[in-house]
Amino acid sequence: MQQQTLASIIDEMNVFRDIANIEDQYKEREIDNSIKKLRRKSVFPWMIKKTTLRVFKDVLEYPVASDHDEMFFLENQNIETYADTARFFNTSIKQFFQDVNSNRNVMAEIWKNGTKLIGVNDKDLGLESVNLDTADDADRYTPTDDATSVADELVVVKKGNSSVRVNIVNSSGVATIKNIYRNSIGDSNYTKKYYFRWIYLNSAPTSIDIRVQTDDSNYLAGNVTTQFSGSSFVANDWNQIVLDLNTATETGTFDSNTIASDKIILNGAATGTYYLDDADLKSWNLLDYWYYSTYNIIADGSTAPDQELFVRDGLVDTLDSLVGDKEWLAVVKYDAMNRLLADSENNVVRAVILRERNDAWTDFFAKYPDNIPLITTQKYRFENNPILTNLPPNV
Repeated sequence: MQQQTLASIIDEMNVFRDIANIEDQYKEREIDNSIKKLRRKSVFPWMIKKTTLRVFKDVLEYPVASDHDEMFFLENQNIETYADTARFFNTSIKQFFQDVNSNRNVMAEIWKNGTKLIGVNDKDLGLESVNLDTADDADRYTPTDDATSVADELVVVKKGNSSVRVNIVNSSGVATIKNIYRNSIGDSNYTKKYYFRWIYLNSAPTSIDIRVQTDDSNYLAGNVTTQFSGSSFVANDWNQIVLDLNTATETGTFDSNTIASDKIILNGAATGTYYLDDADLKSWNLLDYWYYSTYNIIADGSTAPDQELFVRDGLVDTLDSLVGDKEWLAVVKYDAMNRLLADSENNVVRAVILRERNDAWTDFFAKYPDNIPLITTQKYRFENNPILTNLPPNV
């Protein structure tokens, strides 16, 4: 893919005296404005990146890559026949959660509490999900530190018919709840699993420690500061927290043949009522995750695009390079020049620049039409549609 340094773009702009007389800082910012304007209209093939996404049974919300701009598609790995493909149906947030197209795998981009997520519902997974506890017996939960009491809860429930209500009175800033499972399990492949737990937060703690235990002296542990989806902890709502057992820190000697209990430790939790629901051990499948990156710029010294714009925190390196096909480079340049001459009285130069800009736009969109992925939705169909119920035949 072609690239052009910021210094070279400005040199080409300076062939017109009216532009050469303008300070470089304004040229740099108008070039960035042109990039942002084009990015609002479309996405381009050279922005496509591929990584992988671990997908779990009955888990719907996943974190996006740090430079994710637009979703392209998800697909199974090692496809040999059409039957091996996932064939995801890209839909709206509302219909993703309503699961209208119930016979197809569905995906969506989701904005939740200001965080962009990927919604994935892969019905073909057939992955293992072992329930460790259904939170239906508060007697198997022990509160310590700032956690003062536990009780069965039948109203505030995420899954099933019950949860465990936990009262916290903040004094030390640490609230610990231990859960002894009704039946311990053994799993020699535990390093290929994640521990999942639903927790309803009265207020967002600073962090949560998770321990999956053989006993209190032998366990796997980790600290989380966000939900599994990558979104922040949310007060007055259910939060899904996880521990990757492959990367967890081992204390003592964890016995995979005896996974008998867990501990949830809330750090900095305010006084209030919290709830715990299902705990599960889930295996995952690796999908190819294709997306359009936000990065258009290769910083000087880098080998791949790693920046969105040239001007970053007021600083500029003119050896940074814009990446893209020649039509893209031309559109960015001429669009910036047209903006720079917005208040110019030299109508001759303005007309030349405007003509070049329009030609560049035409050439660009002829080669690269709008590539933003389409969102497909469906109409609802009800068997007892009252509008049609009383119509005579053949109407």
